[in-house]
Amino acid sequence: MLELSSIAEFSRCHCIGICAFLVPTNLGLAIATLLFTALNRSPRTIYKTIGLGILPAIVLLLHVFTWWSIGVVMLPTFILPMLASTCLAIYAYALLKPAHMRNLLLTISKISIAKYQQLLAN
Repeated sequence: MLELSSIAEFSRCHCIGICAFLVPTNLGLAIATLLFTALNRSPRTIYKTIGLGILPAIVLLLHVFTWWSIGVVMLPTFILPMLASTCLAIYAYALLKPAHMRNLLLTISKISIAKYQQLLAN
């Protein structure tokens, strides 16, 4: 049986590798969820990306908690939980209010395109 302390020690010893995998994974799956929602893909596809995305976000939170448990308080130990929490919020929003999220993303994209065209015209 694995002890919790040995898992935490493994997490701290391999921090760079764990973060090098989890950060891009969280970003990629959150962006995929946003894109699939904005493009009005099937709910099944959106649910798959949400399901895949929740696990790395929770693992990232647990990884940072191992650092906090030994008293390490640094900038990355605040940025990484914020990233994971933002990803979890995106997943919750896409799961609970996909139509509202889609309208919000479309509105943001229309405003961005209009501002870009205005910049080009000047």
